[in-house]
Amino acid sequence: MTGNRRDPLPMGLALLILGAGAAAITFLTLSVDNVSFERTRFTALLAMVLAAPALVLYVLRAGPPNPWWRAFWTAALVAYLIHFWWAVFRVYDSNFAAIVARQGFVAYTNFAVTILWTLDVIAAWIAARARASWAMHILHFVTWAGVTASFLAASVVFRADTISVAGYVLAAGLLVAILVRFGHIVRLPHAT
Repeated sequence: MTGNRRDPLPMGLALLILGAGAAAITFLTLSVDNVSFERTRFTALLAMVLAAPALVLYVLRAGPPNPWWRAFWTAALVAYLIHFWWAVFRVYDSNFAAIVARQGFVAYTNFAVTILWTLDVIAAWIAARARASWAMHILHFVTWAGVTASFLAASVVFRADTISVAGYVLAAGLLVAILVRFGHIVRLPHAT
């Protein structure tokens, strides 16, 4: 996956997947009993599917943001914010106390991931041309770790349905990326 900052393919593909996923979710949930719950569930899955390439690219390449990473990281955040809206404002009817009562500590980590991920995407676009500072690298890593842990916990630890399969695929992809990156199985060229 290569591309330069002016190449529309990375963002175009990420937005195409986001749009197709949103349309599919809307269509598939038209006749369900609890629309808000199902849309919350499926938008979380869409966010994880869109984040997966960015999570793997972060491991494979030491220097995000590159155009592919930034495009999928941004589109995944948009899907996650839609999921967050459905969860907080529709399923829980803006009752933050009920969210914390139901999810406990996980609610606080979800709020933290939402804030960090939003800041990370903003920083990735603002600093797209500049060389990343140590603070930017720390922000990228902490956000990557938080988002990764959140998706893996939500899909593999807390679920036992078809969504858990996506979590296991993400975990396998990350394991392969770690082996490639640190096991020196294959040398990948760095894209700018």
